[in-house]
Amino acid sequence: MVEPARKLVAKYFPGVPLVPVMANGYTDATFLGAVGIPTYGVPGMWGDTDGNGVHGLNERLEVAALYTGRDFLGELVAASPASDRK
Repeated sequence: MVEPARKLVAKYFPGVPLVPVMANGYTDATFLGAVGIPTYGVPGMWGDTDGNGVHGLNERLEVAALYTGRDFLGELVAASPASDRK
């Protein structure tokens, strides 16, 4: 998944490096990892340095970030090996 993501980052966010990181939040990876299924999270949206009010009553996202993220994630899913399975 890293190489397709790297290519799409170069397409959608030229000059921005792809930097794999570990998130310490509580996600589906908690359960999937416990049964041996590797889980990757790929953010396609960007936000303000203030966190965009994540999980608060003032949570917000730029319209451009929403549409760019949708397109980025859609292409990434289409490029994944799992998308070839029927």
